[in-house]
Amino acid sequence: MWRSVLLHEFPGHNSRSPQGLPGTWSSGSLSLSPSRDTMLIAPGRSLHYVLDTPLLEVVGVSCQLRFKHPGRAVTSSVRILRLGDEFELSLEPLTTFQALVRIRLHRSWHDIGQLPNPSTRFAELRFDWDTSGKTYLRVDGRLVGYHDALSRGARLTISDIAFGSPESVPTSPDPCYQLGEFFVRTRTRRTHWPRRQPAAVH
Repeated sequence: MWRSVLLHEFPGHNSRSPQGLPGTWSSGSLSLSPSRDTMLIAPGRSLHYVLDTPLLEVVGVSCQLRFKHPGRAVTSSVRILRLGDEFELSLEPLTTFQALVRIRLHRSWHDIGQLPNPSTRFAELRFDWDTSGKTYLRVDGRLVGYHDALSRGARLTISDIAFGSPESVPTSPDPCYQLGEFFVRTRTRRTHWPRRQPAAVH
């Protein structure tokens, strides 16, 4: 069964507050006070949520986020999302008008599709993977990438969720992006789940 690990919805939905499995925001994370329904993710301004109990035996990941990265082109690596130590989604430079979407599962990197540079508008990026190896990448509802055997048989451990790079310092040259609504869902072999709760900010 799929279950939300962390989600955030802005005005127009039922909740302004992040909801998630029991856990806390790290001390360096933003307090969730969006400006114009978005949050700036940049060096020294990342979102990092640590689960009280790590998720074991994760056999499926589904995530969707509304985001916009600056500039006319991606000129250096942009880490968008990290789940524990075994999953990462990032953008890599490709052409003036296209960025490469790259996924890391365990120690293997996979190029899964391309993303038009959304420098003037937000894009809705959705990624779905399960242990059968079937992997889908959609942008604004349109399928732009597919793999039928990506890390087949893999099982993940997820102890935390990070948007951006928590280890970056404010003076870092790492690029920034704007984050809107998002959700992260997983499927595990466990039958018992902790109750979802408002994600406390400390």
